[in-house]
Amino acid sequence: MIKVTDKSKCSGCTACYAVCPHQAISMKPDALGFLYPEVDMDRCTDCGLCERKCDFVNAQPSSMSFPEKLSVFAARNADPQVLESSQSGGVFPALSKAVISVGGVVYGAAFRPDFTVAHMRSADLKGCAAFRGSKYVQSELGDSFINVRNDLEDGKTVLFSGTPCQVAGLLSYLPERLRQNLVTVDFICHGVPSPAVWKDYVRYMRKKGEIMSVNFRDKSAGGWKVHAESFTYAHGKKVFRETYKVMYYKNVMLRRSCASCPYDYKGRKSDIVMADFWGIEEFLTHWDGNSGTSMLMALSAKGHEWIARASEDLMLEAAEVPSELISRRNPNLMRPSKIYHESRMFEESYPEKGFIYAARRWGDLGWRYRAWKLKVLIRKMTGRK
Repeated sequence: MIKVTDKSKCSGCTACYAVCPHQAISMKPDALGFLYPEVDMDRCTDCGLCERKCDFVNAQPSSMSFPEKLSVFAARNADPQVLESSQSGGVFPALSKAVISVGGVVYGAAFRPDFTVAHMRSADLKGCAAFRGSKYVQSELGDSFINVRNDLEDGKTVLFSGTPCQVAGLLSYLPERLRQNLVTVDFICHGVPSPAVWKDYVRYMRKKGEIMSVNFRDKSAGGWKVHAESFTYAHGKKVFRETYKVMYYKNVMLRRSCASCPYDYKGRKSDIVMADFWGIEEFLTHWDGNSGTSMLMALSAKGHEWIARASEDLMLEAAEVPSELISRRNPNLMRPSKIYHESRMFEESYPEKGFIYAARRWGDLGWRYRAWKLKVLIRKMTGRK
C-alpha cells in the first residue's frame, strides 16, 4: 500500500487515489493545504497497484544530455481580446478551440466561486474561458483522472492541461489503449505554492470588500512582464498587490516534492509544453512587446499535430533557441527549484502564527521587505551589483 513518510516523494497527483479498485485511498490536506494519500485499512487489500502507479517515485532519471538548441515556437493569439485576458501569448485558448471543434472536451485549472483552484471539465468554449490565465497555486484534481478516462472510453478527444507531475500521474493511471485520443499539455513550472496560504490571502483581501475576480498576473499592471496580483471588488475598485508573489518566489511555501521534481526537459511526459517566452527580445526581436508571447514545444508527433491544428488562431514562428538562453530565462525546464532553507520554519510556524505573520516575515508587509527594497535601490543608484 502507498504510505507517504517523506513528503518530498509525493507530488499529490491523485493517480493512486484514482486507480484504487477498492476506493481505499482519499486525499487529505496537511497544514499548508497540500493533499496526500491516506489509506483506509479496512478497505485496502494491499494489492500494491497504487505503488506501481506512482510515477513520481518510479520515474527513472534520463541519461540523455541537453541539446545545444531546442526547437520551439514563438506563439501569440491573433484575437486581441483573448490575448489581453491571457497571461502571456494566449496559446491554450487556441488549443482548446481546436479540440472543442472536433467534439472534444478540455480539462484545466479554474477558480471556484471562493477563488480556490480546482481542475474542471468543459465541452464548450465558454467554459474553457475559465482556464485562461496562470493559477499560482496547486489545483485540486478531485475525480479529474477518472472523468478523463470515462471521456476517453466514450471515444472523445480530451485535452488535459496541468503541471508536469499532474500530466505524468494521469498517463501513469491510464492504460495505453486509451491514450490515442488524449492530448496532454504542461507548462514550465516554478513549483506549486500552498493552497492554504492562497486561501488565507484571499480572506485577508476580503477585508476591503466583496471580491468579484482575482488575477495572479494582471497585464493591466504594466504588461505581461509585470507580475502583480490584482483583486477587483464589487464597488468597482481594482487593487494591485505583490504579497503572494514575493512569498512565492522566495520558495518558502512550495510543496516539498518540487525540489526533487524529475520532470525537466528530459523527463517530461506531455505532448506540448507551454511557457512565457522570457528572453525573446534577445533572440526574436520583432516578437518583443508588451502584449505577451508564449513559447511552445512539441514533444511528440501528436503535439506537432495539435499545434498545427491550433495555428489558424495563432501567430507562429518556429525557432531553434540556444539551451543556454532557456537555462537563464526559463531555468525550470532544465532543473527543479531550490527550496529556501527557511521553508521548514515556514511550514512549522504557519499553522500557529498564520498569514499576517508569514507575510510580514517572508512577504512584503514587514520591515524586512522594505529594507531589502531600499538596499536594492541604493545598489542601483551607486552602480553596485
